[in-house]
Amino acid sequence: MYEDAIDAFRAAQKIDPNFAMAYWGEAMSFSQPLWFFEEPDKGRAALAKLGATPQARLAKAKTAREQGFMRAVDALFGPGSTALRATAHAKEMARVAAENPADDDAQTFYALAILATLPRGDAALPLRRQAGGIAEKVFARNPSHPGAAHYILHAYDHGTLAAKALPAARGYAKIAPQASHALHMPAHAFLQLGLWDEAAATDEASWNASIAWAKRRGLPISSRDYHSLAWLQYEWAQQGRFSKTKEAIAFVDQAMRAPSPKSQAPSPLHAGGHGYGEVSEIGRGSDEAALRNDRGSMRARYIIESERWEEMKGQSTFDNIEELFAVGLSAVNLGDAARVRTVIDEFRKASAPAQAPALREQAEIMLREMEALDTFARGRHAEAFALLDRAVVLQNRMPKPIGRPMPIKDVHELYGELELQIGRARQAAAWFERALARTPNRSRALLGLARAYRNAGDSAKARAAYQRLLTNYRLADPGLPEVIEAREALR
Repeated sequence: MYEDAIDAFRAAQKIDPNFAMAYWGEAMSFSQPLWFFEEPDKGRAALAKLGATPQARLAKAKTAREQGFMRAVDALFGPGSTALRATAHAKEMARVAAENPADDDAQTFYALAILATLPRGDAALPLRRQAGGIAEKVFARNPSHPGAAHYILHAYDHGTLAAKALPAARGYAKIAPQASHALHMPAHAFLQLGLWDEAAATDEASWNASIAWAKRRGLPISSRDYHSLAWLQYEWAQQGRFSKTKEAIAFVDQAMRAPSPKSQAPSPLHAGGHGYGEVSEIGRGSDEAALRNDRGSMRARYIIESERWEEMKGQSTFDNIEELFAVGLSAVNLGDAARVRTVIDEFRKASAPAQAPALREQAEIMLREMEALDTFARGRHAEAFALLDRAVVLQNRMPKPIGRPMPIKDVHELYGELELQIGRARQAAAWFERALARTPNRSRALLGLARAYRNAGDSAKARAAYQRLLTNYRLADPGLPEVIEAREALR
């Protein structure tokens, strides 16, 4: 709700041009660390309206508390890199929090400042616990404080901590029922724990709130929250609601307002003129590149989760590497070896040293997966599993995903599927269990697990897995083969 916040702080400036905190708030709205996005020039411009220098601005702060907040925001928008400024800001906010121990806002904005300094992956766990603990104390004494609930969810946005976020997840949406992001954030906890019904419900509410917000502000449909829609589409897939996943893709196509793509030659594949895309769990913005990236991921997830390979037959364009992988996986299942090799060539380009590190990291895993699938199809099973072993090592180096699986096809899950194809059911079950440990309650992994235990002769475990799948698929599209299979197994 940054845009609405800016409007409110500017209105406060008109009421009292010397109110320092109104300029502090406008400036802070241009720092969006949880989205990995900032507009420092706009933040500095907001502060300059109050005074030309930090000293001039500090002189207009009426209390010691206000002075502390102003020192902190001037550190945030001072000289230096984003990381250095974030560290300086956190140091100043630590002092504000220490001097105002009973001040809920001082505490929660300190928690936010800590979150802005997180390193990648498990190295962030100590700081996550520190920020979460601060926010939890505020939430305990004031359960309607939006910042406390919000920053608990971000602090505990890690597989090992997600369960600690459930109280905040189940309270945050009630605090701010018209704020799209407040409605989306509970999904960060629900999704990591595989609570698909709760995740889908909160993201659907978030998406609908963003539609109402864009309409209220007179904004185009591209201003809706496609981040929550992307999560919702994955959650619908876990519920077996594949007709809804296609509907989500149509919303993005509508927002792009693009004519039907021109027909392309079947080979070589190309990335729609936009490179390989930036695949990430967090993204902000509604420009064409962001929407195109969302569309590519949504199309890929629809195909991979539903296994409707025919729908990508002959496709020669892709919007990002997730859609490229879906094209390749479809080609594998349709026996189109030439297209598989073309996809492999594209992944070699995407994983080249010149590419951005985040893209290269995922592309290299997907490359090994595609090479393994191609090798397996040629009957060279030992070589294929050796390639997957390399992919497992690469995937284990990545941070555990906070949202949808990354890479788009978990290597453990793929390993289990190939083991199952050659009759090694016990080994397959072990791989599906590993997949479920990384991405809890995933429906496709549960189906594989049920089949593996069935083929291994362990009927009790097979029935348990099939029952879990049917629970996920409680709202599934009618006539799904997976549902029919599960119900027959439970007779």
